[in-house]
Amino acid sequence: MVFLDQFAGYLQLERNYSSNTIRAYLNDLRQLISDNGRNSKPSASPGTALNPATISPTIDISATNIPNPEETPISGSLANFAPTDEGTNGQANSNGILEAENLKAYIRRIQEQYARPTVARKISAIRSFYRYLRREQLIDDDPSRLVKGPKLARRLPSCLEKEEIRKLMQVCDDSPLGIRDRAVLEALYATGMRVGELCRLSIQDYDRALMEIRVFGKGAKERVVLLNESAQLWLNRYLDEHWQHFSDNSSPQPDSPLFISRQASRLSSRSVHRIVLKYARLAEIDKSITPHTLRHTFATHMLEGGADLRAVQDLLGHTTISTTQIYTHVSTERLRKVYQASHPRA
Repeated sequence: MVFLDQFAGYLQLERNYSSNTIRAYLNDLRQLISDNGRNSKPSASPGTALNPATISPTIDISATNIPNPEETPISGSLANFAPTDEGTNGQANSNGILEAENLKAYIRRIQEQYARPTVARKISAIRSFYRYLRREQLIDDDPSRLVKGPKLARRLPSCLEKEEIRKLMQVCDDSPLGIRDRAVLEALYATGMRVGELCRLSIQDYDRALMEIRVFGKGAKERVVLLNESAQLWLNRYLDEHWQHFSDNSSPQPDSPLFISRQASRLSSRSVHRIVLKYARLAEIDKSITPHTLRHTFATHMLEGGADLRAVQDLLGHTTISTTQIYTHVSTERLRKVYQASHPRA
């Protein structure tokens, strides 16, 4: 499994992928390796154990006899991940996961088991892994180039109406917990931050004088997001009156978490999800809503209010403008509904 370990380090250190993405990719690749082990015919005779000494430098990471990574050199060229067959002059046999036909067969199997978005992610993991192996000169050819992923219909993100946002905020009470939760909701809607970005915030990231927050987004990219007066009001009230209530009366330090749980630890993404769901129910909002819904709502309301698409892209932290353009379709769809409901001849 040494190649997966190295691949994980590459994703983290060089590609700056999130821990969740890395975990999903590794699980997908382990499934590929396990599937190959079940569906491949062993090259050794039945009942004959594979000798690890004959596997190097062609390593079978799906077999049970895996050479110790500390003893096996990780250099040279891998023809595929299947063990060598002594009857073929040391050449790799054809039932490894680096064989194009086996890879295509695997893709066909998972297409029968999973929804299209899941299949697309699994194929993305496979392609990334094989590109990494090719870059490191561990394989001579990349069969994943021949694999086509499913076409995904781009769904329009759901968002809240302005009245629904007002109701969501107003159901928070004046208890320390209610004020903290109101600050969380206000910050999400005012800035369009991702929930993970909000949870990683420290006190030093918030600039009261400039009404802005420094955010570290995907790929460790830093950007500045802006607060409106309502968000700043509730954030200041939470920090000045109740932050120490959650931190067991400890004094705030620059690197202290901005949002704290009742256990005096950094608020988690799961907790923020529960907060959003709790107040959506209290506000009787009959929609499927998550913290990301507030990000979609922020972008949609900004564009409906006349904001420039490039400005919204910068505030959201999107790498390409095409990702942000989906919100123009959301706005157009909402305008169409208004038109059809309002125009006498619609």
